[in-house]
Amino acid sequence: MKMKRSAKILLILLGALLLAVLVVVANVVRSRSQVRGVEVDIRRGSTPALVADQTVEDSVLAALPTLLQQQVKSVDCDAVAEAARRVPFLTNVQSVVSVSGRVVVRADQRRPIARLFHGDRERYLDREGAIFPVSRLGNCNVLVAGGDFVEPLRSDSLDSQLTALWQLASYLDAEHRYAQLIDQIYIERDGDIMMVPKVGDHVIELGDAYDLDDKFSNLLAFYRKGMPRAGWDTYSRISLKFKGQVVCTKK
Repeated sequence: MKMKRSAKILLILLGALLLAVLVVVANVVRSRSQVRGVEVDIRRGSTPALVADQTVEDSVLAALPTLLQQQVKSVDCDAVAEAARRVPFLTNVQSVVSVSGRVVVRADQRRPIARLFHGDRERYLDREGAIFPVSRLGNCNVLVAGGDFVEPLRSDSLDSQLTALWQLASYLDAEHRYAQLIDQIYIERDGDIMMVPKVGDHVIELGDAYDLDDKFSNLLAFYRKGMPRAGWDTYSRISLKFKGQVVCTKK
């Protein structure tokens, strides 16, 4: 019995050793093989497609023109990911080489929270504060934002006006019950934020982008209790600037 058990253990060990050798040989052969192409995997969630897979592949091959002639072991995945990041619609970009020898680019498509009109330029703004182009492939139904901007639009950082718009847009993106009330936001040169509601012929003066929970709670309460009695066409302006108050201006 002991001999049979020892022989069984020996066979298991030999099988494991053989498997390990085969894996090493396969990896060596794979590393010396030529790259078999580029594969793009973009996670879009519920957002319409804003960029085509081919556009990402073209960006990678433009930056690394010899990629398809390289051996798998020579592929610089960091350089591939960096080339893919030049496509402004992408975030969380990574690159690996698959078992089949294809260079795989994985990324998330940015999800816009506002469509920004800045002078003669039109851009999207996302939850990360990134500004990126609108797309010919798809159109996102998001909050419209604009303003009397002091500084030129930059893609690498937000100035104080755009930061305020981003804070408000992010808040509305997270608070759907309030987002359903607002159609457009606009920031004045002095930093005051104005909002255009989806219902009613008036504007809402928000002030700054602080104490948003209180301001929107007051607005919602006024819409539910005050507006039905006064009438939706009574006021031209509703101000939320003053803490704990809703100040209305009649037409």
